[in-house]
Amino acid sequence: MASQDTLSPSLSASLSPRKQERFAFFDAHGGPLAPDYREARRAMPFGKRLFFNANWWAFFFGPFYFFARGMWKKGTVVLLGLLTYFSIEIALGVPKEYHWVGTVTSFLVMWSANYSDYLKVVKGSEGWNPFEGFKDGPQ
Repeated sequence: MASQDTLSPSLSASLSPRKQERFAFFDAHGGPLAPDYREARRAMPFGKRLFFNANWWAFFFGPFYFFARGMWKKGTVVLLGLLTYFSIEIALGVPKEYHWVGTVTSFLVMWSANYSDYLKVVKGSEGWNPFEGFKDGPQ
């Protein structure tokens, strides 16, 4: 795993140790679809690998997590996507068995939030795609 000195000292000082570790990992191994990322993640112990990229604040607060972290474009996309889906669901009278989409979206946001945070803080990327790095392929 990469050392923390891949991040600038001023940036490292402003981040929690957990974020420093995650950001150094992303810096060294790339995004979630990069082959090097997958190999390095497989080398982690099971418990750490399971929750390494999970962000529970993002799971419970979804688009509002993005807003709080200053990623308003990504939060807006997630919020509008959910509002559109649920509006269509209500208009069509979709049975309650199909209300799982909100939970699936929460998991997607949970798994993409840390890498999105890395892209904003380290790379300065402020795009609209909340799943950047997950859909675009290796970077």
